[in-house]
Amino acid sequence: MAKIEMITLKDMEIKEVDGEYQQIFSNEKQYPAAITNYGLGLGEKLGLLEGSNLTDLLKIASLEQLMAGGGVNEQVLEADDTNTTKYLKGIYIALIGINPKLELSYEEFLQKYHADSITTMKTYARLVMNTLPSTKSKFAEGMEQSTKKK
Repeated sequence: MAKIEMITLKDMEIKEVDGEYQQIFSNEKQYPAAITNYGLGLGEKLGLLEGSNLTDLLKIASLEQLMAGGGVNEQVLEADDTNTTKYLKGIYIALIGINPKLELSYEEFLQKYHADSITTMKTYARLVMNTLPSTKSKFAEGMEQSTKKK
């Protein structure tokens, strides 16, 4: 059984407060997420994946490149071809895969998921690596160590 991750979704609006614009969040709710066969199948059906295999989810973003040297490879993070959209697809697939009654389109998910880029990459990595028990611990430890605030 894969470990369950929790994904926080919330509404955001921009409001003027004392002459400055601020993000205001509301309706925060946490949902369980894990990669399932159902989610992989939906990912393919929705065009987010080329196929419905786990390897197709791994192709979304090169975990090997991202984790060169046991930590987050800063050059990969700064590269033009690295963007959080790749990781968001995987998180969405994991979210809908374990919550089949959740009526949330990919566009609606993007409007409600507000994590920063590092958190998004870490969540994606944990979701994928939770399905691969032999490499999970080293990868997750490397990701955690390399992104800790100092």
